[in-house]
Amino acid sequence: MAKKEGGKCYELILNYNCNARCLFCSQGDFDKSRNAPFEAIARNIYNARKSGYTRLGFTGGEPLIRPDILKIISLGKSVGFDFIRIQTNGIKLADPAFCRQLVKAGLTFCKFSFTTDNAAEHDRLIGVPGAFKKALAGLANLRKLKVRVGTNILVNRLNYKRLPEIITFYLERGITNFVIIYPVYIGAMADNAKKLGVSLRDCAPHFLEAVKTMEAAGLPGEILFLNTPPCFLKGRENLAIGLDVFNTVVTDPDGNSTDLDLNATASKMKGPLCRRCALGKKCRGADKHYVDLFGWEGFEPVCKAGVKEDAPSTGRLFLSDNDRCLVEILRLKKEVSTKEALRLSKKIVLCRDCSDGNAVMNSATRLVQKGLVKSCFRNGMYYWSLAKSYARIKKWL
Repeated sequence: MAKKEGGKCYELILNYNCNARCLFCSQGDFDKSRNAPFEAIARNIYNARKSGYTRLGFTGGEPLIRPDILKIISLGKSVGFDFIRIQTNGIKLADPAFCRQLVKAGLTFCKFSFTTDNAAEHDRLIGVPGAFKKALAGLANLRKLKVRVGTNILVNRLNYKRLPEIITFYLERGITNFVIIYPVYIGAMADNAKKLGVSLRDCAPHFLEAVKTMEAAGLPGEILFLNTPPCFLKGRENLAIGLDVFNTVVTDPDGNSTDLDLNATASKMKGPLCRRCALGKKCRGADKHYVDLFGWEGFEPVCKAGVKEDAPSTGRLFLSDNDRCLVEILRLKKEVSTKEALRLSKKIVLCRDCSDGNAVMNSATRLVQKGLVKSCFRNGMYYWSLAKSYARIKKWL
């Protein structure tokens, strides 16, 4: 139930072929015939577990179109991974039976690629009529199965001004974990830069409005920004992915492995103003392709990195996956200690993120502040139970 997901992550790119034709795909120039053989995938999964990796991720292309995807996920579960994530456009998840098979195989977290809350616009960007409707159905299917869900939102000219509305749309459908991805201008995104490209300078005020939307929902730590230098997140610089270690290794279909921390600066560069930035040692700079397209306009040195205090929810209550996990535990047992919460959480797919008692305490404290959980301290231990106010809002959860 930690606020930030921890542990070494091993990610496998299973294939480059896909059932969509996304206008923003960074793999647009990749060989779509490249599919990792199952034997190599199995070997990598075994070796990753032996090497101490605790988290397993699958991506593509579109990993769910592989006919052996259930076998692959099952293998990950059988060797001891209890956190297995998949990145998908969600089209295949419209089939409820397939979703049940995925969960039974061992899937614990599904990261969607929703681009907007508008069906026609989403389908245009994905390149598949009906993709939005199918992906939404898939989201509903997995929510019924109580699987963790999140979404990446790829920023482009069609959606950047509406990020708060888009986030609210998905909050109301059960997603409380967001990564806002600024595009890398390679592949299809490079080809469509004139139609879809927008500068970081233009995006910056809308990024902050997106953060404020999450803060108002009581979820300040559940939104992060990828490929976004922290100087475009004024006062919320800590939300930029890449200031801390990635702790992730990615292996492609040809068997080439990349340590994201060792290669994080490979395509990055720094401008003259970066020398005066307080985050100069942590920030890796701007993507070279971005600088070629938009230059250095809008970049400013950060004088002092901002860390926004958790703000109280000002509207409808939303719970993070970690908070939902504790609520599910308290629905199973009237009152639990921190130690019991850790033990019972192992049976719940929603989280699989528990690390120690502090993780439980953090979630419980947030729920107490929201009036949903009561705390009791006796015999040197904290005990937690659902508050009466929970009954009024459980229909939202």
